[in-house]
Amino acid sequence: MSLIEYPAARLSAPTTRRRALYPMMHPEPVLVPVVDTNALLVMGCDMVVNGKQEDLLSGLAGTGRATPYIAAHVPAEIDRHLPRLARRYQVPESEVRRLLDEVVLPSARLVELEIRDHLAPGAKQIMHVDRDLPKQWWGDPDDVPTMALAEFLAPAVIITQDSVFARFGFATTEWIRIAKDLLRMAGFEADFVDAAVVTEFALRLAATFASELIAAVRRHPVLATAIVAAAVWICQRLGYLRSETWARYAARVWELAQPLVKKAGTAALEQTRIRNALIVVEPPSGPVLEQIAARYLARCSDSLTPAELRDALAVHGHKIPATHLKRAMNTHCGFVREPGDHYTVGHPGSLSSRSTPSS
Repeated sequence: MSLIEYPAARLSAPTTRRRALYPMMHPEPVLVPVVDTNALLVMGCDMVVNGKQEDLLSGLAGTGRATPYIAAHVPAEIDRHLPRLARRYQVPESEVRRLLDEVVLPSARLVELEIRDHLAPGAKQIMHVDRDLPKQWWGDPDDVPTMALAEFLAPAVIITQDSVFARFGFATTEWIRIAKDLLRMAGFEADFVDAAVVTEFALRLAATFASELIAAVRRHPVLATAIVAAAVWICQRLGYLRSETWARYAARVWELAQPLVKKAGTAALEQTRIRNALIVVEPPSGPVLEQIAARYLARCSDSLTPAELRDALAVHGHKIPATHLKRAMNTHCGFVREPGDHYTVGHPGSLSSRSTPSS
């Protein structure tokens, strides 16, 4: 049996630190993709069937705007379900396992959660199995960790083909289209951030030049006056100060800018269309300290020190001392401390990763 084709991932250049330090520069909140086990299994089998060496998770991670995350139970679930799925699609189990372990999972970050994180509103809905209701409305406790992770890092989009998320309105089973849309939207947002960074650099450069020029004028007022007068005289002689000249240049600049303006407008409309079509897991109200830290770090694509995280969060209205952030991250199993007192969320996934009991 052949699998559904999905488009080859378009891998981009590695994320720059500049974009990593300003993940919220785009006006819309970054949507974090949380990937369920079944989507990973089908992705691995499809890579074997079609001889692919690229996957959608690598494409998402490569944008710098959509790092995929998986719950800690996923490797064990892959071990449990892979033999059955490999037989179903008539592919070698060992080859699927190799691709998942070497290509797919390392593009995602595996996150351990505390028991209390599984008590978020959506996770409790998924956990609930009411036998008085028709079976199609039952939850599935096996999917609780994925739902809990989506709420922990929300706003998030669950990439899955498990119907339980669709039944409760948390996702759609069209995971291939969702992943493709996320990839395109992340590309739009990454281009926007790059443009914003370039604009910021240009403005800083212009401000520096202007301040140096003013300082030079103050140091040498007579010479500066003579230079300005000479420049005005030359411009007047060459006709650069005439209103019709300015109007002609402005019209030419606007003509050259039209294709860029049109392209930017089309991209903005397409991004809005994609975003409105996605089913988003929204963050529960009243986030606790570790959720605030995790949601920023998950969008940062880089590790930060508590002081850097404090400064970044302050820009967005969260004034939290670095000591409080450090204490929260040290006591929550979802954070990973790296050399130099840097912190990030989760670690690269692999089939050797195993969920450990949380306190």
